[in-house]
Amino acid sequence: MSAPPPLPSPAAGSSAEAQAAAFADDPRIYFSKTSDTWRLEQEDGTELEYDPAKSSWLPLVDEDLISRQQAAYSVAGVDEETPAAPVLKRESKKRKAAVDYTSATPLSEASTSIKRGKSDKKDKPPTERKSKNTAVYVTGLPMDAEQDEIVERFSRCGVIEEDEHGEPKVKMYAKEDGSFSGEALVVYFKEDSVILALNILDDAELRLGQNSTVMKVAKADFAHKVHSSTGSEPKARKTVDKKKITKRIGKMQRKIEEWGADDGFGPMPDPQDEIMNVNQMSRVVVLKHMFTLGDLEEDSSLLLDLKEDVREECASLGEVTNIVLYDKEKDGVMTVKFRDPLSAHACVLKMNGRFFDGRRVVAELFTGKQRFRRSGVGEDFEGDGEDAERKRLDDFAQWLLTEED
Repeated sequence: MSAPPPLPSPAAGSSAEAQAAAFADDPRIYFSKTSDTWRLEQEDGTELEYDPAKSSWLPLVDEDLISRQQAAYSVAGVDEETPAAPVLKRESKKRKAAVDYTSATPLSEASTSIKRGKSDKKDKPPTERKSKNTAVYVTGLPMDAEQDEIVERFSRCGVIEEDEHGEPKVKMYAKEDGSFSGEALVVYFKEDSVILALNILDDAELRLGQNSTVMKVAKADFAHKVHSSTGSEPKARKTVDKKKITKRIGKMQRKIEEWGADDGFGPMPDPQDEIMNVNQMSRVVVLKHMFTLGDLEEDSSLLLDLKEDVREECASLGEVTNIVLYDKEKDGVMTVKFRDPLSAHACVLKMNGRFFDGRRVVAELFTGKQRFRRSGVGEDFEGDGEDAERKRLDDFAQWLLTEED
């Protein structure tokens, strides 16, 4: 049995004359005037219709055949012309009559909701509320650490949140035998305190001068609690006393207001203990006892090494613009100038009281009244008397305070 001849297919988009010329020699093809298309009758009696846009032959849909198939698969008692139930439900919502708000019908008997815009709003999935993380996780604490000293050390960076009993929220974790594990959780009242604690207390000593008490401070991660609670039965919500919570929040808010103005780093000092009126906007920090004159005489390269070490240590607190070592001061004075006052305050908190090469460091803000000496500076001023020296020191103090970096 020979294969049927191939179907002629002129180029897509060809003209009517070109189509007629291509189909003229094929006896199977004829032009239907009712549909205004070319049709091809196959050997089995089925017909194909030519699509000039696609330049291909497509099966012709037989309406009578479809009707016979629908009749064969129909179910008795079911109206095939009636739409399905979901379609009817949607249509019935669209056909609801508007509510007549001026009628005497009671609202309780109204068939539709009178809340405007309720039916227009799309049901949006509830968005997950992002809670603030105000806690830090501390490791490396000494085994004999007490809660009071942890509170005292970490309260330098912000107000620690209190529980319903007025106790600071500091959780000290224990081992299986009940002894302290050296890890603790500290919860602050403000989120900004977390950033400050990470910058100042990470890799710092709990007890100043004791290298064995160096701590590691990191932002607390509670993601494991979220995953562990997924799929479990929801816990009953704990009833809280709103009055107590409001009172506790107000108490902690007052603690923040009692802190020193513009610094935000610690409790306001007692006026009787404040000997000098420190310039709170100072960007210069004075470090004392960083070296001895004898050390500089023995090692001439110590000057550069000290400046490099101090710059590296202070760079974590902010941009350092200048470091000066005063090699004629017996107190081992160095000054560190930052880009902004906030970094200078952080440097005072981190460096004051720490031990450097066996000496206890004193860190304070430059007030403009201190006078320090170093080699080679006096050569730029005329005269060698006290007036020239005083003028040099005054000009240098003004430079430290007002120099534009």
